[in-house]
Amino acid sequence: MPDDILSDIPQFAGLAGPERRVVAAETRLGSLAPGEALFVQGDPADRFFLLKDGRLKVTQVTAEGQSLIVRIVNPGEFFGFAPALQRESYPATCEAIVDSAALVWPRHRWEAVLSAAPSVTQSVVQAIGRKLDEAHTRLREMTTEEAAPRVAHLLLRLQVEAGDHATAAPDGGVELPYPLTRQDIADMSGSTLHTVSRIMASWEAQGVLGRGRRKVIIADPAALEKITATEE
Repeated sequence: MPDDILSDIPQFAGLAGPERRVVAAETRLGSLAPGEALFVQGDPADRFFLLKDGRLKVTQVTAEGQSLIVRIVNPGEFFGFAPALQRESYPATCEAIVDSAALVWPRHRWEAVLSAAPSVTQSVVQAIGRKLDEAHTRLREMTTEEAAPRVAHLLLRLQVEAGDHATAAPDGGVELPYPLTRQDIADMSGSTLHTVSRIMASWEAQGVLGRGRRKVIIADPAALEKITATEE
């Protein structure tokens, strides 16, 4: 693939021509439609990726058969980096939430890419750190908080992660730039669908959230902050 495919990606912006060509070698651009899986839990970990456009969700099925959304992948993030963790198979399933595009490298290019672009190491370390921090935060919330503060914390985190990609909603507030169902939010917050539906319906009636099918519209972030503070 031509090395100019890397030109608009911050991790590779400062690379000289030879290093850029090393990184681009055997790289391809993969496209995904909403709901399409890039890899499935248990598949051989034979590739690693960087999300160029769109949004992905990473879902893990526990030993008890429960499905949990463990991560939302945003543009510019590395994911599926099993080589960094010495894994031979993917521990979760990754699928597109919206139309998405990702750079794809074969596993055997891992060391070459790291050597040519040290910034990749920093990005991967940061991503692993975020995953650990999110896991610790979710564990603390699930063991110490009631459902409403957990859901409020989750929505505020998703808003922060969306950053500039979040858009202003027509009636005010902030709309997350990808669809999420209430089941998704239940999975991510460690709650039941019934509980999340009841909480979000109440918040919509109070004007804390806006109304939208498969959309999350945070109409009053300050009110969500107050809800999280009820358990602190």
